[in-house]
Amino acid sequence: MTLKNPILIAKNLRKTYKVGDVETHAVNNVNFTIYEGEFVVILGPSGSGKSTLMNLVGGMDEITSGELYYRDSPVHNFSKKQIVKYRRDVVGFIFQFYNLLPSLTCYENVSLVAELSKNPLKVKDVLDKVGLLEREKHFPAQLSGGQQQRVAIARAIVKAPELLLCDEPTGALDTQMGEQILLLLKKINKEDKKTIIIISHDPDLLKFADRCLVIKDGHLSEKEEF
Repeated sequence: MTLKNPILIAKNLRKTYKVGDVETHAVNNVNFTIYEGEFVVILGPSGSGKSTLMNLVGGMDEITSGELYYRDSPVHNFSKKQIVKYRRDVVGFIFQFYNLLPSLTCYENVSLVAELSKNPLKVKDVLDKVGLLEREKHFPAQLSGGQQQRVAIARAIVKAPELLLCDEPTGALDTQMGEQILLLLKKINKEDKKTIIIISHDPDLLKFADRCLVIKDGHLSEKEEF
């Protein structure tokens, strides 16, 4: 693939947890560059540090040391106000468990995020994109797991983020439904030119990836392109 401009750069990124005199480096001197429009899978077993890394990249957790740049902006030096703006305007989050509000319909779950966003897309257009416009009045309990994950994807993209961070997005789905979700994410990546980072323990995801990074014991290594 032809690489474009960097959208994320990490330099010696570290997250350390301290309990008493014991320090644990959940993310340990990690370096990487993610380019505009890439579909990157970060592969690692449970406890490898991949969720911690995702939280650092998404501004959900505080960086212990090192540098993280979104374009030319130093995320590691952001104020609390700047971090909130970064999470709101730049990053869309998709999780293994859909975290939908059970008392709201599909439309209302997505609309809630749109109302808090700076330049949101039209909710109906987004629901149509994920194939759920006909289900807009249904509640989460009336949907399959795959359909609920599609609502979660719609909720993430309605605010028109540049970066989609996906934490085991197929982990709660069967193989067939998981593949449908990955095909949808790949479509969003190509058609909408969204940069997508997925963390997972499942090597089957690599067939969708432009590039794979592997994390183990907090250390990140680069693998060949796919």
